[in-house]
Amino acid sequence: MEEELFSRLVQIGTVSALDSARRMARVIFTETGHTSGWLKLLSSCGALEINDRVLVLYLPVFNGDGFVLGGI
Repeated sequence: MEEELFSRLVQIGTVSALDSARRMARVIFTETGHTSGWLKLLSSCGALEINDRVLVLYLPVFNGDGFVLGGI
């Protein structure tokens, strides 16, 4: 169980939607094809666009918040 939790902490995906006013994005994850909920963008993300590949970090708790760390 612990291994499964840690494997989902950091994920790679593609931006599918942006809300610039709220500084949030939705991401389609490469490995699963699932789409995230709205994730907070870190201030260092710069100007992301739809279809940009990004690195996402989730807090290591059940249903924890996620953050887009930046483009890759």
